[in-house]
Amino acid sequence: MARYYIWFVVVVTALAGLPRLLLARRFAELQLAKLQQKGKVTTARTMSVVFLSGALLLAAAYFTPWGHQIWPIIGVIFSLLSAVEFFLESLVPTLDNLVFQKRLMGILYLGLSVGSFFMLSRI
Repeated sequence: MARYYIWFVVVVTALAGLPRLLLARRFAELQLAKLQQKGKVTTARTMSVVFLSGALLLAAAYFTPWGHQIWPIIGVIFSLLSAVEFFLESLVPTLDNLVFQKRLMGILYLGLSVGSFFMLSRI
């Protein structure tokens, strides 16, 4: 099961990271248009809380009898990255900030993808 989850993280983070890194300006323009709609900033903050809650649940899973494996740690990192992304988008939604954020998050997501791929040998 853990091997499948890590493969899932490898694929999802690679698919999330590549467009953010390669098409950062376009993604930022789309996100800015979305955040300018009524209530979308609140939705982004709510999503950050949801992902943070997921990170806390996975962190708690690490301390269960079937925990102490690498997959809950990777899940916590993935959830924290997503929570930070949503929260930072809602703070200062300007085009320049969003372009920088998209590039940064693209690098971090790709780093998580590569790191998760190398962790497959530990399972």
